[in-house]
Amino acid sequence: MFIKFFKDLSKDNVKDAGGKGASLGEMTNAGIPVPPGFVITTDTYKNFYKQELPIDVQQEILAAFDQLGAERVAVRSSAVAEDSSNASWAGQMESYLNVSKQELFDKVRECWNSNKSERGLAYAALQNIAEDQLFVAVVIQKMVESESSGVMFTINPVTKNTQELMIEAGFGLGEMLVQGMITPDNFVVAKDTLEIRNKEISTQETMLVFQDGENKEVLVPEEKKKEPTLTEAQVKELAQLGIRIEDHYHSPQDIEWALEKGRLYIVQSRPITTL
Repeated sequence: MFIKFFKDLSKDNVKDAGGKGASLGEMTNAGIPVPPGFVITTDTYKNFYKQELPIDVQQEILAAFDQLGAERVAVRSSAVAEDSSNASWAGQMESYLNVSKQELFDKVRECWNSNKSERGLAYAALQNIAEDQLFVAVVIQKMVESESSGVMFTINPVTKNTQELMIEAGFGLGEMLVQGMITPDNFVVAKDTLEIRNKEISTQETMLVFQDGENKEVLVPEEKKKEPTLTEAQVKELAQLGIRIEDHYHSPQDIEWALEKGRLYIVQSRPITTL
């Protein structure tokens, strides 16, 4: 099979789906709110990396795209050695947001090529992974139109307190926060009581949104600038999701999340590797 839907994957499918894809399948089956999606498997990469995708494979992928009921998707590399506790590939492989059906195969090819990039090869060498053992699956996931988004660490990364978690949040798509281009709102939450022990609200001047057919950096509306990106109820709901995910994996997690129309989604989770 050239594709596998998240519902058909678990954490045991890393060889087929890469670390990211296997994790999304695992969380989907654990009842975590993950946007629907599928994975173009490592077998597809191995068979067709050096040649054009055959028509029947293209048709299978496009049929899966149509099943998502989405005009646009997120396309993310999912390396076989990725997102394990001893080799975090965060930032080493490519991700593309708001990809249309027409752009899909170009972005899949760019994800495949990312394992041959300078930073991909350098990181693989650092982890003692041979170049010919770098296999890339590609995650195709229904795009969440994020009103706000961010990251959550299920231990406090500043104090190393395992009884607290930390949420960072910003308006719009999460790329600006992940890349350090904005100062996010910051919430520290007690795991046992969900008490918000510390809250720092930043003034965000710009945000990344999908507009006029592309991802654009735009000004945050004046009335929103000094508002928190999450309500207290949303902070607590997100904290509960973080605790569920940590309990499921039996290890501290680094989680990416998004909020759309008041609903929280988890778009990625990986072990925290820098304790």
